[in-house]
Amino acid sequence: FVPLASIGLQGLRLLKPELGETILVSGLGLIGQLTCQLLMNSGCKVLGVDLNESRCNLARSYGVEVINLSDGSNPLRWCMEKTKNIGVDGVIVTAATNSSEPIHLAAQACRKRGRIIMVGVTGINLKRELFYKKELSFQVSCSYGPGRYDNSYEEEGNDYPIGFVRWTEKRNFESVINLIIQNKIILEKLITHEYDFENAYKAYELLSSSENNLGILLSYKNLDNKIKKEIQITNSTEKIIYKENIGLGLIGAGEY
Repeated sequence: FVPLASIGLQGLRLLKPELGETILVSGLGLIGQLTCQLLMNSGCKVLGVDLNESRCNLARSYGVEVINLSDGSNPLRWCMEKTKNIGVDGVIVTAATNSSEPIHLAAQACRKRGRIIMVGVTGINLKRELFYKKELSFQVSCSYGPGRYDNSYEEEGNDYPIGFVRWTEKRNFESVINLIIQNKIILEKLITHEYDFENAYKAYELLSSSENNLGILLSYKNLDNKIKKEIQITNSTEKIIYKENIGLGLIGAGEY
């Protein structure tokens, strides 16, 4: 769950929520649920919207105020009621859809100079009038932090100086791990299914079905009867000729 929560955390880093602000999370899937918990740990009032009743109920169990979009309710009116007609301070969009409706709702629900951060994947057909009149800011969040997709950072291990880049992907990971250790992020409720690795195909079938799912774990068996293989190496300098095809050749029995 650490990379997934860090994706939501990077959205928070860009949004820069303040203690007491009201933030709307649009889309209550796996990353949306984790984002809600991170916002609550930041001292924010969190509102959530989704089309799935079970996901709405799950967010409610964490203390998120939620509206189910599938029951015909008016989400804009609801957001205004929850903010005394001021509008939310910011929106984190964690939905996955081709529609631009989550962005339209975010723009309508925000107060003047509100902030919108795109973490998920939606259509981005912006209505200029909404952004113009309120002077809204909109930014797309890239994965789980600075360093992502940088080969020099991820593969060669060249870190960014903390004085210039406070939160890299590694430091975001560390922040999430610390929150998990402190039981400030609840993960158990996010797990809906678990399969042995041999039955991994069932997990993919589940994703393609209409059955409700959220966190799916693949478990690996710990085999006690581990296979032991030994290779005998001699100091003989006698030339050995193999008549059969060699599957693997090994030269040098050092640490490598």
